[in-house]
Amino acid sequence: MSAWSETIGLPTEVKLYLAGPEVFLPDATDHAQVQRALCILYGFIGLHPMDNNVDVSDISYNTAVRIYRGDIRQIHECDIVVANCNSFRGALIDDGTAYELGFGNALGKPSYGYISTLDSYNLRIHKFPGTYFSQDVNAYVDRDGYVLVDDFGTFINLMMQCGMTEHGGRLIHGSFKDCLKAIQEDLIMGALVLSSK
Repeated sequence: MSAWSETIGLPTEVKLYLAGPEVFLPDATDHAQVQRALCILYGFIGLHPMDNNVDVSDISYNTAVRIYRGDIRQIHECDIVVANCNSFRGALIDDGTAYELGFGNALGKPSYGYISTLDSYNLRIHKFPGTYFSQDVNAYVDRDGYVLVDDFGTFINLMMQCGMTEHGGRLIHGSFKDCLKAIQEDLIMGALVLSSK
């Protein structure tokens, strides 16, 4: 940990698990380096799924298990889960990211998410291309017959967003960098207190 982060009052060696669909980018390794460098800039240690160095040329179930175990180990090791909560391959958050948020919360770890657009959860689903809704008794029903009811002032699924706020974190409107800045500020101001390991 840098002398700079200690000077501004950050606890030393705060580890962030970086959850998100960026692992599917063509330049995922380069992107991971950028995210880890930004973590250092804000006084954190970034634990990225790309750190696990799993050989993905073997497309067997054993590789899937190694990826899972590596990511879970990092979540156990981290202090805070940081998640990209933007839509991925649909109107909703990446399902692997959602699992990692929930797993971290189950371990009692605070989580912070970041999202670029503050549309309500319902509005984002309603606007998603190819989604059909019909109105039935003052409710919208999608093409699969499910009622759109998750409209409780959240911007992502309520389990994800409430999991953040109930464990000391929050959802940030902005970028990954904005999220790191918010975590840094919350730690300095005492709004976020990390449990001792």
